[in-house]
Amino acid sequence: MDIKDKLKGIYAITPPKFDETKLLNDINICLSCGVKIFQIRYKEEITIELKDFFSVLVKRIKKKEGITIINDFPQLAHDIGADGVHLGKADLSVDAVKNKYKNLIIGKTCKSSIEEAKKAIDDGANYVSFGAFSNSSTKKEAIPIEKSDLDLINKFNVPNKAIIGGISKENFHKVAELNFDMIALSNAIFNSQDTAKSASFFVNNFNFE
Repeated sequence: MDIKDKLKGIYAITPPKFDETKLLNDINICLSCGVKIFQIRYKEEITIELKDFFSVLVKRIKKKEGITIINDFPQLAHDIGADGVHLGKADLSVDAVKNKYKNLIIGKTCKSSIEEAKKAIDDGANYVSFGAFSNSSTKKEAIPIEKSDLDLINKFNVPNKAIIGGISKENFHKVAELNFDMIALSNAIFNSQDTAKSASFFVNNFNFE
C-alpha cells in the first residue's frame, strides 16, 4: 500500500504544550489502539533537543507503520524523516513545497472554502482539511463552519478529506456519519482522563465503510 493511501482514520494532533515522557507514552498508547496518523504541531521555537525528541516520535510511529505529519515546517519534516507536512494559510504554498520536497505528503488547511481545496489539490496537495467543525478548545480563534457550508463540503467528493476542530466524544457520532476520510482530534485524546479508553472509542466508532 502506498503511504498516501493510508490517509484514512483518526488523525491525532499533539497538544501545543506537553511533557515529553507523557507524550511519548500517549503516542505509544494511541498506536496500540489503532491510531495510525499523527501530526506534530508545535508553534514555538524548535530547539535541537526538541528536534531530537520529534525524531524519536517519528521513528516510533514509523516502526508501528504509522504516518507522521509536521505542522508548518517542511524543512523540519524532511530533516527528521517525517512522512509529510501540513500547511496553513500563512505557510509556504503547496506547489513551492511540492517542488522542493517531492516525497513529502502535503496537507492543506482550507477552513470552509471548497475553492481553496480545489486549488490545493490542483497544486499537488495529498489531502485537504476543513474546520472547525465546532468550537475548539485547542484553537479558540477557529470559527465553526456554517451548516450550509458543511453540507457542501460533505458532498465535495475528493480523496483524503479531513475535518478538524472541536470534535469530542459527545459529537463524534455526528462527525463519523459525514463523508470524511480523516477525523482530526487533539484535546479529546491527549487531554483526556484515560488516553487508551478515548483513543479506542474514536478508532472503534470511526466509520470505515
